[in-house]
Amino acid sequence: MAGAFLALGVLWYVGPLSGQTQSQTNSQAAPTPARTRIAILNLTYVIKNYKKYQNFQEEIKGIVEPFHKKDTDLREKLEGLRKQAATAPGQPSEREKLEKEARDIQRQIEDNNAEVKIALGKRNDDEMKIIYNDICEAAQRYAQSHDFEMVLHYNDAVTKEDFFSALNIGRKLQTGALMPLYFLPSMDISVAVVELLNYNMGAAAAPSASSGGH
Repeated sequence: MAGAFLALGVLWYVGPLSGQTQSQTNSQAAPTPARTRIAILNLTYVIKNYKKYQNFQEEIKGIVEPFHKKDTDLREKLEGLRKQAATAPGQPSEREKLEKEARDIQRQIEDNNAEVKIALGKRNDDEMKIIYNDICEAAQRYAQSHDFEMVLHYNDAVTKEDFFSALNIGRKLQTGALMPLYFLPSMDISVAVVELLNYNMGAAAAPSASSGGH
């Protein structure tokens, strides 16, 4: 009897242990499939629709306007001198005088172009660094809050006409960067990132605006 009782005890222990091992084996044999969520972002679209960039473009227009007016006036003078030279009498001295004045104006035009480049150069570089950093931070926050593990950016036209233009198609054929040929619209977070950027701008401006009113 004691031997039979011992045998039953062994079977009782072996049964549950063997079943547990089988269950563990089954769970290890069917691991959860890997999943990667990737979003894409049209950097051209985001920059052009970011209000900070749009405000910067208006600022640039204000900086450029005086240089543009000066360039227009100088070119009008240059054109007038050329017409005078074409209809001037045959005296060499008169023609030489007009040509000298034309060269002086041409140098003024070149100097004006150099000055506007200097005025815009550093300002443009500094602002674009700020805008790009804003976009990177906004894309990261959006990706983390929406369970995206990677965000890929690309540059493409923002209108259908520009998208199918020969210039844009030629650029795509020559570029070495990653350019999505097909993707689900839900993968593109460009609009959402623009909304987040512009919302953050409004939220940042609200305290200063309210404090200025008191």
